[in-house]
Amino acid sequence: FDLGKSDVKTVAVKDGEVLDSAETEWDVTNPDPQYHYDVIVKAMKNTAAKLPGALEAIGGSATGAVSADSEATWCDCFPNVPPDVYKKKVVPIFNDIAKNEFGGVPIKVINDGEVTAVAGGQMVGEGCLFGISLGSSEGSGYVDKDGNLTGWINENAYNPFDLNPEGPANVWSPHRGDASMYLGQRAATRLAKKGGVDLPEEMMPEHPNMNAASHVPHAQCLKKIQAAMKDPEKEPQVAKIYQSIGVYLGYAVAQYCEYLDIKNVLILGRVTTGHGGEIMMEYARKVLQADFPELAHIKFHTPTEHMKRVGQCVAAAALPEVK
Repeated sequence: FDLGKSDVKTVAVKDGEVLDSAETEWDVTNPDPQYHYDVIVKAMKNTAAKLPGALEAIGGSATGAVSADSEATWCDCFPNVPPDVYKKKVVPIFNDIAKNEFGGVPIKVINDGEVTAVAGGQMVGEGCLFGISLGSSEGSGYVDKDGNLTGWINENAYNPFDLNPEGPANVWSPHRGDASMYLGQRAATRLAKKGGVDLPEEMMPEHPNMNAASHVPHAQCLKKIQAAMKDPEKEPQVAKIYQSIGVYLGYAVAQYCEYLDIKNVLILGRVTTGHGGEIMMEYARKVLQADFPELAHIKFHTPTEHMKRVGQCVAAAALPEVK
């Protein structure tokens, strides 16, 4: 499974083959941990039912900090759960699910960005790879030349990216110019109006709905952007949304190269769906070639359309150790 801020993605994998996948929308702003537990379990059981035999292990990814023991140390999928309740109910949620719902099978959960990097290393077959999932937010991770994770937290979503004091505010943090506002679906939705997408009033960038914690309206707005990209008359203007995000991506990669040896970049996530993902990579390359020629050797990669959405789940399925 992969817990994002807009949906719970699940896949059933047997011997490396994906048998079934699903995406279940949820409201991460719900303060009741039982709601989250039930949504995750239902999504997992519905997909696990497609396996031909008994479930043998569970692999997962989630936003935020996940401990080496698969504890939800600080996961912003549960932002409104009170701290005392979070410590009691949310920290052990993954292990509780494995124990109480799936007979205590082995489980391993890591940060979603790290899973992206692992998936990229498996797909590309090379190391020094930075993986970025452009989903509800930015999930990112890095594997070294040997394909290993670094061992430190790679949660870049709230890191400073744009130092402009007038940069977009992020309701999820006290800062402006967070990377998640440039490398996630809010990057696309705040440009939707300028991109010529027909939007209802409640999806306009200045509307309170689009400046609240819930990611649901942004997920729906992104669908309208993707639909507009398929309209030949609208596509030239809508494509500028992806060109802009591609420029953001190019500068982000250059920034990350200040402390990482990056030779490969993998992008996936719902924002990269369709031709828009190719446009983003094209413009990211242009930025590196024009402003950072010493980084022009960096190669950009993206998986198949299906794997763009569930690739993290598939990689996560390989995490647990099955004895």
